[in-house]
Amino acid sequence: MNITFVVPRFHPYPGGYENYVKGLARSLSAAGNTVTVLTTNAFDLEHFWMEGFRSLPAGRETHDGIEILRLPICHRRWRRRASRLLGLLPIWDLKARFAPPSFQVIGIRDALQSISADIIHVGPLPYNQLMYEGFREARRRGIRVLVTPCTHFGEERNDEVSRYYTQEFQMALLKQCDHTFALTRAERQSLIHLGIPPEKVAFTSAGIDPSEVTGGSAEAFCGKYGIKGPVVLHLGMKAPDKGSICVVEAMKCLWSENIQAWLVLAGPSLRSVDEYLQNQDSKFPRLLNLGLVSEQEKKDALAAATVVVQPSRVESLGLVYLEAWANAKPVIAADMAVTRELITAGWDGLLVPFGEAGTLAAAIRRILEDPSESEKMGLRGRRRVQDEFTYEAITNRMLPYFLGRSTPSQETRAK
Repeated sequence: MNITFVVPRFHPYPGGYENYVKGLARSLSAAGNTVTVLTTNAFDLEHFWMEGFRSLPAGRETHDGIEILRLPICHRRWRRRASRLLGLLPIWDLKARFAPPSFQVIGIRDALQSISADIIHVGPLPYNQLMYEGFREARRRGIRVLVTPCTHFGEERNDEVSRYYTQEFQMALLKQCDHTFALTRAERQSLIHLGIPPEKVAFTSAGIDPSEVTGGSAEAFCGKYGIKGPVVLHLGMKAPDKGSICVVEAMKCLWSENIQAWLVLAGPSLRSVDEYLQNQDSKFPRLLNLGLVSEQEKKDALAAATVVVQPSRVESLGLVYLEAWANAKPVIAADMAVTRELITAGWDGLLVPFGEAGTLAAAIRRILEDPSESEKMGLRGRRRVQDEFTYEAITNRMLPYFLGRSTPSQETRAK
């Protein structure tokens, strides 16, 4: 079977959705399918809309048996302005193509038509334009289209996040796809509440390959950077909605109490966070701000971590929590429906309200001051990864949908 994924970014960008698609694509390829990923040449998030940020060469390449086709993004101002105007019209498919935060990809329709495809998978929200183009091509050919929207619902008490993922035209697109994969039962229930037919929504979760994120050297990491003492690790995209600034503010509270822990920030970042951190690095010698790290250094950082802190409000599952657990590390996350489903507070991690630096500082202090309980939390998490969250387990759950042999069963429906 020829399977095409249409995604905004892909390997070597190391984001959660990118790793999710990479793991699924590799498993499908290993099962004898021909897998193509159609994506853009963006590396930095900002490159979708502005020049001057990192990008990758456009063209074709192969990685792990997966053919990758990267297309350039159009940055012409007149075209962006015209797109914004079209996105204001009350027509769902025009909104899907042009409403913010959509961007224009050069040659996407020709590229889609050139690919042999028996099924097309699209996602995530809110990258509406790419999702729509994949959906449109599937319908033109009369083939099935699957979607993993990774819908971010954020905090229950406000819609600052969810309003960008649950617009009427976005739900109209999901309703017309053949199957929607929800990464949590909470996401599935919310999508059904928004009008997606229950028989079209499957709870599939997500997984990792533990061997890809374990086996690092804490000694190598700490020796390289001169670290002595506990390590609080914030791993992945550094952004306000990821809680990155809140983590720094929480650590400043702890440092003011003379708690001798290090904060390591590892991953790409938005410009706003870079500007914030420029005013912090020299003031706090135990703050180590790294950019994008290699796979080996990521393993080393996870091995060195005492706790992995990711108090994000923009998660549909959070692969970083699984990566931490694979290394037997406890996690601290923002308290939301999706994280409450994944993390049992006090058992395999802790939950705190988003954006509350003082509460986050108290949670970090609790982990640092109770090494025995911290170790137990990490070990419980590792057992869960081994039992529930491997690529093999998730692929076995999803493969029937790609092969057209399944509808959401009782097992995949929310309890």
